[in-house]
Amino acid sequence: MISIDFNNGIVQATPVAGAAATDAVSRLVLGMTLNEWFYVSAILYTFVMTGLAVYKAIKENNPKE
Repeated sequence: MISIDFNNGIVQATPVAGAAATDAVSRLVLGMTLNEWFYVSAILYTFVMTGLAVYKAIKENNPKE
């Protein structure tokens, strides 16, 4: 939630409860933060997509019997 005080020129931002709860739960699973989970998922996604691309390339270039 964002609170803006125009009289004093103050902007205060507090984390949304859902995001804070998600961060707390993510730290319980293997002790990784949300940022670390993002990197792990991006790496896994890259490996899976590379594997699928290689599989499709081999499947398409094999002579059919």
